[in-house]
Amino acid sequence: VNSITQIYNTDVTAPADPEREGYTFAGWQPAVPSKMPGEDTECVAQWTINDYTVSFDSAGGSAVDSITQNYGTAITAPAAPTKEGYTFMGWQPAVPPVMPAEDVECVAQWQINQYTVSFDSAGGSDVESITQDYATSITAPAAPTKEGYTFMGWQPVVPTTMPAENTECVAQWQINQYTVSFDSAGGSAVDSITQ
Repeated sequence: VNSITQIYNTDVTAPADPEREGYTFAGWQPAVPSKMPGEDTECVAQWTINDYTVSFDSAGGSAVDSITQNYGTAITAPAAPTKEGYTFMGWQPAVPPVMPAEDVECVAQWQINQYTVSFDSAGGSDVESITQDYATSITAPAAPTKEGYTFMGWQPVVPTTMPAENTECVAQWQINQYTVSFDSAGGSAVDSITQ
């Protein structure tokens, strides 16, 4: 702001308020006189520091509290949010190291995780694992085979969509019964054996 030089006791027009990043002008100390005094006077600008807010949009993840503090002060980044089936990749834009002279919204960036459903055929034919993105549809594999047994399903049941964890499904088997029958070719009858 420039100095004002004029004749003693003439009307003084105060200058336009100065600006300072991150601060609000709070007036002059001493106040600008309405009439030119009979001596040189220095008026010093008074400033009030502004508060700004960094808010967080977790994009479907756990809530993160906003941070409101003085301009230019150091910011401690919050703990990372969590979101089932996803890995937190950071904030966009990044959390500033010091409070800027404006409000900022940071949005969580996520990467979908992949999980595996594996199959233990419990002595039956091999069944390949399924690895895919969280929450995507799963097509159950063809049933395994095991000589002398009937496949009764998987324990736990194969999920219809990929859960947020690796899962192992174990084949459940029921042993089959078979019969040995005897043809005595005209001799005395012989009972069959079923077991």
